[in-house]
Amino acid sequence: MISHRSFVILLLSTATLCWISPAMSLSPPGEECSEQTLIFIRHAEKSAEGFGQINCQGLNRSLALPSVIKEKFGKPDVIFAPNPTRKKADLGNYYYYLRPLATIEPTAIHFNMPINTRFGQSETEWFIHRLSSERYANAKILISWAHREIINIARTLMTTFNGDLSQIPHWENDDFDSIYILKITRGDGAPKITFTHDHQGLNELSTSCPEPASHPTSELLPEQNLR
Repeated sequence: MISHRSFVILLLSTATLCWISPAMSLSPPGEECSEQTLIFIRHAEKSAEGFGQINCQGLNRSLALPSVIKEKFGKPDVIFAPNPTRKKADLGNYYYYLRPLATIEPTAIHFNMPINTRFGQSETEWFIHRLSSERYANAKILISWAHREIINIARTLMTTFNGDLSQIPHWENDDFDSIYILKITRGDGAPKITFTHDHQGLNELSTSCPEPASHPTSELLPEQNLR
């Protein structure tokens, strides 16, 4: 028999599950409330020649991105980028598609995290299926991808969870600064999805690459005791 006091504690515990669950556990949520956060960024500025690569301004963006992610979202639980071993048509030629991975790599290094590159850029159906797994129901997921695929993924998820498609704005071709944020809350009743449009604030970075670190000459190296 459950006492009145125990029953009240049980109700309070149940009521706070939605607040406890977003503490970024990757374990299955069971019947608890859960909140999944999907943070989409586009790859950084690209080379005029394509090459599947970012340019110097894009490199500066990638190096500034860790502080933006940390300030706005904290440390993510998982980072995704497209598989760089798949070739993509880029200005009439096929290159290995490195841009999203190159963009997010400094952020992964900053947080001492791996990057999941299992899925190719166009394999959005399989990628959405992975994002929908219980493993990631409470996760904060950072995704670096191409903007057209980001729009497709966001619209598919909004449709799946009966969200308002009109909230998803058009992503301009020259926009490398936008952040799309989807929050999917699961608990009592039907899951709910919300969309937020944010920005990195990194559009005014230099178009010149950082100077390479100088290599010490032999005269500057400490003396070595050679025997």
